[in-house]
Amino acid sequence: MKKRKSTAGDEVAAKKSRVPLILGIIAAVAAVALMLLLIIYFTGPKRAVKRYVKAGIGKNGGKKYFSMILPDYVADQLKSDEKWDGMVESYNDDNADIRDNYKFSIKEINKKTTLSKEALDGAQLYFVEIAKKYDTLPKELDIEKGREFEIKLTKKNKNKKSKTTESLIVCAVKIKGEGWKIAEVSASELEMLSKDINKARRE
Repeated sequence: MKKRKSTAGDEVAAKKSRVPLILGIIAAVAAVALMLLLIIYFTGPKRAVKRYVKAGIGKNGGKKYFSMILPDYVADQLKSDEKWDGMVESYNDDNADIRDNYKFSIKEINKKTTLSKEALDGAQLYFVEIAKKYDTLPKELDIEKGREFEIKLTKKNKNKKSKTTESLIVCAVKIKGEGWKIAEVSASELEMLSKDINKARRE
């Protein structure tokens, strides 16, 4: 039996049969890329800072606020000591008093410098002091990276009908196993903390 020669029509049909496969691969790659972008958006440092700010200026944000500024082991110890609920309630009450006269909204959240090794060492020491502040035995944290941010808030005086802009600097620090936490200081302050401790050790 003679082998039939392929024709131009056969080649076109073969190409058409490959089109769905190629489109499927493109769609899969696009889906993975979109998923990665969503993960970065919802778990990145800027998102963490935004959650922190919203907790600080919003109603009943005390639980989220303390969860963002405290290492997990400190929060767990406070809950074990039955101090957590009281802290959250006091924070929410104080914020409610402020909101009676002022309304805050986020104007801008701007990325600043990436934290240096010295700043990351300073962040380790910063969280040691945080643990001591809340009567918790400090533990060493595995701090992976961090970034400084400038936050600009619009502050509206409800009584005088006036608006002002307030700025503050914080650092978002990624702790292995915990995600992003907020250090309520600047990168330069973290670096200075590291330098002061190292200097004291040498002396």
